[in-house]
Amino acid sequence: MVVAIAMTFQIPLPAYMAYLVFLVSQEDTASTLVTSVGGLLAATLAVALSILLYVFDASEPALRIPLLALSTFAGVFLARTSALGPVAFLASYVLVLSQTLADDIPATDPLTHGLLWLWVVVAVPVGVTVLLNLLFGESPVALSRRRASHLFHRLACFVESPAAEDPSKLRDELLAISELKNKAFLWDKRLQAYAQEDNHLVALLLEILSIARTLPDDAPHDARVSLAASIREAGRQFLRRRSPHHTLPSQVAAPRGMDFKHPSCAALQLAVQELQQAASGHHAEPPEPARRSARSFLVPDAFENRAHARFAIKVMLAVLASYATYTLLDWPGTRTAVTTCFFVSLTTFGESVHKFTLRATGAIIGGLLAGLSIVFLLPLFTDIGQLCLLIAAVSAFCAWISTSSEAISYAGMQTAFAFFLGILQGYGPASDLTVLRDRVVGILIGNIWVTVVFACLWPSSAFDQARSLRTGVLNKLGQLLVKRGSQPLSPAHLSVDQDLSHAALLTDRAAFEWRRKGSNLGETAYADFVERATSRMFALVRLRGSSDPAVPANAVDQHISAQLIALSKGETPGPPTVDPEPTEAPVLWQARHDLEEEVSHAPRPN
Repeated sequence: MVVAIAMTFQIPLPAYMAYLVFLVSQEDTASTLVTSVGGLLAATLAVALSILLYVFDASEPALRIPLLALSTFAGVFLARTSALGPVAFLASYVLVLSQTLADDIPATDPLTHGLLWLWVVVAVPVGVTVLLNLLFGESPVALSRRRASHLFHRLACFVESPAAEDPSKLRDELLAISELKNKAFLWDKRLQAYAQEDNHLVALLLEILSIARTLPDDAPHDARVSLAASIREAGRQFLRRRSPHHTLPSQVAAPRGMDFKHPSCAALQLAVQELQQAASGHHAEPPEPARRSARSFLVPDAFENRAHARFAIKVMLAVLASYATYTLLDWPGTRTAVTTCFFVSLTTFGESVHKFTLRATGAIIGGLLAGLSIVFLLPLFTDIGQLCLLIAAVSAFCAWISTSSEAISYAGMQTAFAFFLGILQGYGPASDLTVLRDRVVGILIGNIWVTVVFACLWPSSAFDQARSLRTGVLNKLGQLLVKRGSQPLSPAHLSVDQDLSHAALLTDRAAFEWRRKGSNLGETAYADFVERATSRMFALVRLRGSSDPAVPANAVDQHISAQLIALSKGETPGPPTVDPEPTEAPVLWQARHDLEEEVSHAPRPN
């Protein structure tokens, strides 16, 4: 539809209009609306600022480079440190792109008209996408309910048979639904009454998953089946209470009690019992709502943390280098190099190289598809309907890739972008392959400059950041162990799982840092240790809280806490101190012994 509108009314930059549909389209209607409104706001802000900057640099090219540098730095810095976030980033991108148009349109009157058309270029695809999502898009409420039901079932399958699911992937999906439910609250205000309860449920599911990872191989199969059945029943209770026609509280079927002697089994049974109570609305003491602190415009470490400014400087230098390259070569067709610098640059070198690989691969595939279409298909087309069919077929293929695994999804976006740039060159059938060649070369030039700048200037390793996150998890575990049981633990559990998930992602991206490949061997053992320590820690806290939540940590807990904090600082932990004769419940004593044994044999990261 966007391509048909662009061709009918001859709106400039039809390729960018088609690609914007990919940028603003999200998995649910609420996310699409938020992204669309943010994109339109960013375009409006960028157009207004561009008109202001034209007053200074339209007739003075010497001012254009410092203004481009300032616009890039300010936009990227505010995107990382301010509440504007993506709006600041998109505004900066449109502002820089509009300033480069002054090189090709020296007269101010057509330049201003072209700039005003940029707002239409953004508004039309945003409007069409929002309209279609309102008519046919999926509600975040329905999507979150369906995913929640599926995750309850998958978690039960993992407890019943550990080989049935990948625990790391399951954790990522549980964290993702934690974000999705917030969009559901915005979509249906009535669901906000369940906000604290749902946060508690997600934390319980993550805790159950973590504890289940350390279940012994010899755990009774009937016990696993019973616990899995209780989790599935909790999922059914949850869906009944969230159904639109729910009026009466559900009755809780008491799970079958078992005398577990292994700490993980006993802790898992206690967590599943609390899950059933919380899912059915019978939780005796719901967690207190966290007090919201006043949000400031900038993050607390906006000016103290040099990483924010350094990242903005690196993006700025890559953009200026790309701009200088195609300007000095007098090759304006490679202007896509500037676009590449904005959308490829990520915090760590490994992430940037990973995205560079996907972008280069997508550009080549999209360019080939566009080239083959120009040579073999477009000469046979006679009307815009045939063009729309071609656009629809390739767009469906690219969208299928972009909605797949995060490891390759960006390749689908880039394939679509390269195809649109090649096939939508004007308002008639494209026949010039040099345009396609230039735009693909521009993408490769931008990728090269990003790689060079990020590799040479303040390189930030994904490997090092993953290690930093894991040592931070050990510090959080140490603090959590001595935390009083009367305080809500759900936010702490959620924070630990978020850090572990991000660390696992960065470890995967570190494979693209060829300089670190030889030093990554010991990180796997260290990562496994942190995962095991987290699971045993959750089991210990669950068992300790079941006896008397108000009892503070004893001397053994404090010693284990000191050991974890020492490990987080790179120090050697002290010797074990668990008494040979248990002075408390045997299963709780065993949980402390298992955790301290795990900590005492902690591998050291390379």
